[in-house]
Amino acid sequence: MRLMDEFAIATPPDRAYELLLDLRRVARCVPGAEIGEPDAEGSHPGRVSVKVGPMKFVYDGRVGIVERDPATRTAVIVGEGRASGGADTAKVTMTMQVVPDGTGSRVRMTTDLEIKGRAAQMGQGIIADVGRRLVKEAAACIEVRLASPDGADSQDLPAPQPVSGLSRMASVVGSKVGDSVRRLGGRARTADDSEKGAGDGAG
Repeated sequence: MRLMDEFAIATPPDRAYELLLDLRRVARCVPGAEIGEPDAEGSHPGRVSVKVGPMKFVYDGRVGIVERDPATRTAVIVGEGRASGGADTAKVTMTMQVVPDGTGSRVRMTTDLEIKGRAAQMGQGIIADVGRRLVKEAAACIEVRLASPDGADSQDLPAPQPVSGLSRMASVVGSKVGDSVRRLGGRARTADDSEKGAGDGAG
């Protein structure tokens, strides 16, 4: 599935792009993610924890920048992980682009998410909603960090909490139930108004 987000910041484009290439800074904005020191090829060991209902998935793998183009200020980050047992896998491909926006920048993020195994059995709709919220939280965190002086790297800024699929599903279901109730309420009010109008006409 593909997820997209973007935001504007006051940071000049070249500086914003430079900060985005720091994977340790970016990883701090991904809920439930941990990242280690890079190897000689620039690939980082990483771990992401996600709880979906009663199940918790811990994906161990690697993440790195596979493409970068300073001329267009674009970069492609790929992360792959496998849960213990080997049946559950996840792959994230994030393309980031920084473009001028007035005196500042606009950061565009396109995330392709591929999940296989038990988590995928929760259904594409639920996974898509969870994924969208995760990307939104990560983008908001990155926006705050880039807007801070020198990318305000570290401890002063709050890190996002690990994503719980159960709370996300509850939010999604609650939202959909609320929409249904409002629609039913609207129809009920319309019916009541019609009956009242008919009664007034009869009188």
